[in-house]
Amino acid sequence: MDLERFKREFEYETVKLMRDAKIPGMSLLITKDGETIYQRAFGLRKKKDVKPATIDTLYGTSSITKSVTSLAIMQLFQAGKLDIHAPISDYLPVDIGFKDNPITSHHLMSHSSGVPALHTFYFAQMNQELYPGKTPMIPLGNWDDFYFHINEAKDEVISPPGTKFYYWNGAFALLSQIIEKVSGKPYEEYVKENILLPLDMKRSTYSHKEAEQDGDDSRGFNFIWKENQINRYPQDMLSSPFTAGSGGLISSVVEMTNYLQCFLNNGEFRGKKLLSEDLVQEMVKPHNTNITDSFHEYVPDVKLGYGYGWRVYENFHGNTLIAHRGVSGVTGGLIGYMPELNITFAQLYNVSYLPRILKHLAFILLMGKEPKEVMPYYIRRKHYNDLCGRYEAFKKILTIDVQERNGLLYLEGDFWDGRLSHPIIPKSKNPKVMEFYCITPYGNMDVNFTKLSSGEMTFEYERYLMRKKTIEIKED
Repeated sequence: MDLERFKREFEYETVKLMRDAKIPGMSLLITKDGETIYQRAFGLRKKKDVKPATIDTLYGTSSITKSVTSLAIMQLFQAGKLDIHAPISDYLPVDIGFKDNPITSHHLMSHSSGVPALHTFYFAQMNQELYPGKTPMIPLGNWDDFYFHINEAKDEVISPPGTKFYYWNGAFALLSQIIEKVSGKPYEEYVKENILLPLDMKRSTYSHKEAEQDGDDSRGFNFIWKENQINRYPQDMLSSPFTAGSGGLISSVVEMTNYLQCFLNNGEFRGKKLLSEDLVQEMVKPHNTNITDSFHEYVPDVKLGYGYGWRVYENFHGNTLIAHRGVSGVTGGLIGYMPELNITFAQLYNVSYLPRILKHLAFILLMGKEPKEVMPYYIRRKHYNDLCGRYEAFKKILTIDVQERNGLLYLEGDFWDGRLSHPIIPKSKNPKVMEFYCITPYGNMDVNFTKLSSGEMTFEYERYLMRKKTIEIKED
């Protein structure tokens, strides 16, 4: 393993992503065979006070919390205190789904309940004023409000359990309440006593006030679009009883690495057994394979499933990757581990959604592969850079700019009957695709590029032959 090459290529992409997405701060820690092989903090955890991020900085982990909640459920299942295959109505005042095929904790943990998104997570974000609401609000101040909202959605459940993948944050709010009902303790207290403290995750918490008192915490950063630019502004981390089980854990990459090591070691951490090996394997089994997400850009031919709070990538360049990301609106992260190679990866940051590229890049580099040869993302990125530029028809009777925005190519220019502005859509998954089409008021129209023997790039638009007149810009 060439760690110098890893550091050089990985840090280049990290800094590029932070620059382009205006990420204030990020922390990363990677281990192999239980030893740290890479750790680094980038940027700031707090901007106004100019506080640098560290590897110990506390961030909101958001949906990374889902496997923690699932682990708690499986501990109680192992102790014989609940049945993950029993109807959830045995534990909670929930009346939703099919009477002859009831929703169970198994379905909740694997997003296979058949219940579509009901926006309880979003309503909690709006209650905290993390950003302006854009949909009608409903009362969500207590658990009676929560159950009323869930039970009113009976007619929204049209698919039996096990037939769909609906990513439903509300499922993990319900699981947190099952934990409280069965254990007789508040959800956060049960997790602290039975998961966090045994894993030496002593600074991890569900309270942003506790995190603020720690001394090495991060602010969250939201954003607004202004003049086609991302503008970041600080916000408190997400904190709500209705999001605790689905996205409430606050932690550091150091302590999340302890958590990953526990799974890598089949439920054991430094001599403490948190869960049996059989049940750990049950958690990372792809119970739900009805996922429509595509990861072709990162890993061709990967098979994606969902376990209990974990995404399971089978055939990740010949290996298995167990991973999950978190998106809270103001903070987020990505964690994962690869059992065959004994590698863990923990990345936390103080903004919300980011592409998964760094996680995939890290594992591919650590596997000794060349990302620009095996990842369609990089092949396409270079190819699109080659296609971009200014094109002119004969004697400049028409000028069109080909531009890349958010992974799509656009045609921009002034046409004889008005402004031309079209995204062009590739006709295949080939990262070096040359055949595209655009949708116009008159129907679909082909936009096909050709590289002439002279090296000149051209494309055809309607009745025009467009020739490239500018040299592509080298990536910085």
